Amino acid sequence: MSITSPIPVLQGDQGIELRSEGPELLLRRPEDEVRIPLAAIARVHAEGRVVAVELTAEAGAEPVLYRIENVSRAAGGAFADAVNGTLPERAAGEETIDGSTLVTVRRLRHADGDCDGGDEEDEEVRGRRWTHYKWATCVVGAALVAFSVVVAFAGEDVGRAVAVLLVGAVGAMFTLAVASTLGFAWDNWYLPRHGITVEAQPAWIGGRATHAYTDTSGNTHPYDGSSSDAGGATRVAYHPRRPNQAVRCEGRGRQVKDLSVSLIVFCVAAPVVYGSIALALPAFDR
Repeated sequence: MSITSPIPVLQGDQGIELRSEGPELLLRRPEDEVRIPLAAIARVHAEGRVVAVELTAEAGAEPVLYRIENVSRAAGGAFADAVNGTLPERAAGEETIDGSTLVTVRRLRHADGDCDGGDEEDEEVRGRRWTHYKWATCVVGAALVAFSVVVAFAGEDVGRAVAVLLVGAVGAMFTLAVASTLGFAWDNWYLPRHGITVEAQPAWIGGRATHAYTDTSGNTHPYDGSSSDAGGATRVAYHPRRPNQAVRCEGRGRQVKDLSVSLIVFCVAAPVVYGSIALALPAFDR
């Protein structure tokens, strides 16, 4: 059976990864990598967040299982359906071979970490989010102007109103920056674990070089990501219900960085917002 959509890459605990590579599956673990030909597979089972590859076995023998745990439910189900659909058909009465004899195992010198890459978002999603942030900025700005006018009329202190407006505007900008970085940090944590991971291939879209990936429905989405491997494929994880929302896989390093930046910006925003409120309140006591 031909493959019309890319088969997701499964990522489990301790850096374990299961992916399809043409006529075989590759199970990559910290200490070794296991190559399982499709001819050696009886069926792939997906139960919750556990996916098991069951090998063929001779009559009466216990089949060998290769398991990967704590994967995305959506990716696990899509992976099992896709691989089961590509397994070679076996004629009725055909003798079943021991699939474990076809499996090859190669020891690795070093343990591999999480998938490489950065966290640039899909162009469409990024544009929509930026529009939301601009609208939020306009709303906050209008509220600050209105609040400053109220302060000026209530306290008859134009200088205080201007101070509230300026300090409040700075506080609003920092607050929006905190919300933005927290959103990116959430996507970088959530999508690689609960989304569907695929390879984004180099593409030429709109007169410029970029990447593109195909979801399990066969739809292709553009993806912008600048990195050292810009000339080759890059791994991305997308939301199963919103396939155009994707991030590059980078692991915990990027998440810690995003949270650290959010914390730093919050520590700056909190006293600024407090200062604007402290400036405004005395005007109402007069």
